[in-house]
Amino acid sequence: MDVRTRYRPRNPLWFNRLLRWFYGAWLRAAYRITPVGTELFDRLKPPYVVIPNHVSVLDPFMVGSLVPSPVYWVTSDGNMRSGIMKFLLRLVGSIPKSKVIPDLETVNWIVEVIRKRGGVVGIFAEGQACWDGCTLPLIPSTAKLLKLLRVPVVTAVLKGVYSSGPRWSWNHRRGPAEIEFRLLMDGAEAKASTAEEIQARLGAALEHDEAAWLGTRRFVYRSARRARHLELALFMCPECSSVGAMASAGNRLGCHACGNSVRLNPAYRFVPTASGSPRFATIREWSLWQARAFPAKLAALASAATTATVAARPLMSDPGVMLMRGRKMTPLRKLRTGTLELHADRLELATVSGERLAFSLADIEGEGVLKQQLFEFYLGRNLYQFRFPLRRQSALKWLMAVQAMKRPARAS
Repeated sequence: MDVRTRYRPRNPLWFNRLLRWFYGAWLRAAYRITPVGTELFDRLKPPYVVIPNHVSVLDPFMVGSLVPSPVYWVTSDGNMRSGIMKFLLRLVGSIPKSKVIPDLETVNWIVEVIRKRGGVVGIFAEGQACWDGCTLPLIPSTAKLLKLLRVPVVTAVLKGVYSSGPRWSWNHRRGPAEIEFRLLMDGAEAKASTAEEIQARLGAALEHDEAAWLGTRRFVYRSARRARHLELALFMCPECSSVGAMASAGNRLGCHACGNSVRLNPAYRFVPTASGSPRFATIREWSLWQARAFPAKLAALASAATTATVAARPLMSDPGVMLMRGRKMTPLRKLRTGTLELHADRLELATVSGERLAFSLADIEGEGVLKQQLFEFYLGRNLYQFRFPLRRQSALKWLMAVQAMKRPARAS
């Protein structure tokens, strides 16, 4: 049966209002959200598109609670693989999308909501939530879609939400947040502009650097576990360059290999501890260094693997990883459990029975991280997902490793 026949996005007005009055009100109170610019909805009527920056898993609920009309959110199909989640996300009008891989069905659903139903569609143009509080590069196809739709575009910039509940965390920090709405362009402007012009305007409107924003304010975010699971985002030690040795506890983040430890204060700045001093002042600065240093370290390790003995050793590994397989919105099924290894040209899962499942880096597509730490990618028509046994094991590390090694693997 065709996916379109099985699933059609619905967004009942009664459920949307119920969600906004109860869950939305709780979110606004718990995260101390101040809405800015919502008066534009007094004169703006559907159809239109809402495009926020993406900083946490709760973004669609926060933004949707401030938009008067039901919003059909484009969401990863990975969120809809269980019957319960599929039911709940159907109630809020979710439009499933396979990450990175083009999906004509998704575009057809969006066009139907806009043109036939006269509704509101929400799109996260970054494609994924950021890890360091800074807006990611936008997917170019979003601008092309906006030109096709020719309806008003509203941007929503979330500020302080990253500090209250960053992507890499499961717990909440209490502090202020703000969601600012602006009308980026009307339908006539979208029609008259080129895709490149829309892309440039959208990128400028969504640009947000949480560390820089906090630097101009005296906001604090209180929690006894502010740095907990920060190693999911910052997995490489800037002092000894060890990968995967970072561990958090309370408001501290330290390296098991060299012992250096720093504290994340309520203003989201790294400060010294008795066990070490920070090389970087903010998560953003550390993340930018890691984005350069980690691929360089992998390249050096790969180039050093010249003998057969060395080449057989993995560049990095994680034990106890469960491998799942599925496709789009179908439930995933367990395949094997073992040690996940990165080699210069492939990923391997070494099982306890001695079996080795290999995945050529050159064939991997649509790699990404779902939620906090589910690493997944497509190989042909199948989706493979790797689940780590401990919350401190970083899936971002594997995503960055695959992306860094894919180019030389394909060029060879």
